[in-house]
Formats: sequence, structure tokens, C-alpha cells
Amino acid sequence: MKHLIRTLPALALLAFSTPAGAQVQDPILTLPDGQVILNISAEERKEVEQDLLVGTLSYIVTDRDSGQVQNKINTVMARAVKAAKDTENIKVNTGAYRVYEITDQRSKETKWRGQQSLTIKSMDSDTVLELSGKLQKMGLTMNGLNYTLAPETAIDVQDSLMEAALKQLQDRANRAAKALGKSGAELREVNVNSSGVPYQPMMRASAMKMEMAAAPMAAPVAAAGETTLTLNVNARAILKP
Repeated sequence: MKHLIRTLPALALLAFSTPAGAQVQDPILTLPDGQVILNISAEERKEVEQDLLVGTLSYIVTDRDSGQVQNKINTVMARAVKAAKDTENIKVNTGAYRVYEITDQRSKETKWRGQQSLTIKSMDSDTVLELSGKLQKMGLTMNGLNYTLAPETAIDVQDSLMEAALKQLQDRANRAAKALGKSGAELREVNVNSSGVPYQPMMRASAMKMEMAAAPMAAPVAAAGETTLTLNVNARAILKP
């Protein structure tokens, strides 16, 4: 008797689930006579010149007094942010601010080190390079100078790729309909998948090593590369009799 009690819930579940499952039908079986379902896909790709230059700099200080470390960072970064905000067509934001203890491996003396980063970016690359040079002269070190594709540019290009891919799909569906002797084709269930915008590094440098360089520096240089944008579209088409 105990064995029957255990199995009854499973049998009941099966009894209730079967009618619901029976309602799901293959769409091909419900097609009117003469219609055909066609699954098709298309891909569009374009090389786009990168148009946004992003520079990341940092100010690093080492001192026995943590107060002096923070005061130096606050003073220099205030000047750096003001210089960036006073420059036209530049977007600026500050990064993490850290102050921590370090121990000299030779003398075993404990000191304080602090740092804060600053990021500037613009589609006006000459302005970014000129401002980067000014910030370096203030004592900031270059951590990265990177060309990438501006989000607004990527969106415009992806929209044009989508239009081209959809036209390609419709043309292919029409050709398939003609080959099968059908009167036309209508796209259904269209799915669009686009690649993300990769971040292209142009220059990387060690902040610690550059901190030691005391020689005067000219403004940095950078050259834009290209970003490949890819868009895939797949759809189900109905070929009409």
C-alpha cells in the first residue's frame, strides 16, 4: 500500500501535463496549403576608423608623512582637473584615490604612497594630445593612451548594417520563393545580433617607471586604427503560394 501512495503524485502530474503538451503543434503542420517556411540568415561587416581618443593619467606621491602625500595629490589633481575642464571639447573624470603604506626593501623604512587617476577623452585627438602633454608637465604620468570607436558612431554604423542585412534577407527570401515557384516571401521572427565595440589599446606604460623620468617630455602622439563591426540577422520567412 505504501508503494502505491508514493507513485500516485507522479501519475497525477503526468495526467495533468499531457493535455497541455498536446496543445503545442509544429507550425509547419498548421501552414495553409502551398506555403513554405524558410529559415535564412545574413551577415554585414564594416571596418570603421576609430574616432575617440582616451587618455588615462595618474599622479603618484611617496612621502614619510601621509598628510603630505594627500596634500600633494589634492593640490596637483585640482590643477589637473581645472586644466581639463577649461579645455574645449574634452570630457574629464577622476578615478580611484588610494593612500597606503609601503616598506622600502633595502632600508626597511615605512613610507606612505598615494595616487589618483584622471581620464580625458574627446573626438578631437589633437586637443587630447596637447592636454596630455600639459598634464604630464604638472607631474602626472601616462598610464594609457587609447583610440576606440565613439558609441554614437558605433550605433549609426550598426543601424546602417542592420538595414543592409535586412535587405539582403528579403532579397534572398524572394529569390528562394522564385526558385520554388512561389509568388513572394514575407519575413517573420527577425533576430538581430551585433558585435560589441572593442576597446583598442594604442599605448600602455608603467606609471612607476615613468614617475622616475625627470627629463622634459614632448606631447604624446597617437594614430587611429580601425574597428570591425559585425551584425548578424536571422529570420523565418513565409513563402506564399
